Amino acid sequence: MKKILFVLLIAVLPMFVCGQNSAERRVKAAVAELKRSAYEGRFTLLYYNAANDVTDKQSGEITLKGNKFRMTLGGNETKFDGKTQWMFVSEFNEVSITEPTAEELKEISPLAMIEYYVSKDRISEGEDGEINFYPTEPKESEYFRIELRINKSNLPSKLVIYQKNGDKITLVWDSLNKTKVDDSYFYFDTTKYPNVEVNDLR
Repeated sequence: MKKILFVLLIAVLPMFVCGQNSAERRVKAAVAELKRSAYEGRFTLLYYNAANDVTDKQSGEITLKGNKFRMTLGGNETKFDGKTQWMFVSEFNEVSITEPTAEELKEISPLAMIEYYVSKDRISEGEDGEINFYPTEPKESEYFRIELRINKSNLPSKLVIYQKNGDKITLVWDSLNKTKVDDSYFYFDTTKYPNVEVNDLR
């Protein structure tokens, strides 16, 4: 019996390793594609609150160029030029300026988010072609699985974060297309926002 189990293990293990490597290659190829050109698109963000059994839905727009991005969501606008981040709240006509860490960026930038989890998590490919991220230190993590879908154009199409408390965060890219944009597009020019209140938190 032990010999049979050993033979089965030897047979299955290479398949698991190959699948894992294939998943990692797919994710890294998608990240490389996003970095190769500038992209603009629309997305839908869904947040399911398990305690109240309520789902909050918001739509937004984003432009990516390397590690730079510009995003609008819920009437607010975020710009990041690779170092400095501006978060403009239109309701109060104020902007906060920070220099976010990699840890903070993963909460805002989809590309930074994917890169972060690639570097931290164990990656495997599911039966339906989805790519799953599992925390290497589950006890210290707020989530137990992240699911990533990549389309035929080698671009991310959906990201789902399953949290331990039952909450679920879903990011769906409704469109994502190549574009051309100047670097100044990711800079917040206060002269274009009359009487804006500036909170410099750097």
